[in-house]
Amino acid sequence: MTNYYVKSEANDRGDHVVHSEECQFLPNEDNRKALGDYAKCETAMDYAKDEFDQVEGCQTCCPDCHDG
Repeated sequence: MTNYYVKSEANDRGDHVVHSEECQFLPNEDNRKALGDYAKCETAMDYAKDEFDQVEGCQTCCPDCHDG
């Protein structure tokens, strides 16, 4: 299981990016929201969609959830 977070501030495309706790690009604590501990990034993405309309998985730590 891995802890996931979503960046509170949207990127240039309007996406709020989901990261795992080990990601080198994990946002600072004041710019992220904890999503919880999950086995797959897909589950974290579902919870992020409860908070934000447009979410994307991090290309580095969540490639299975990154649309590119």
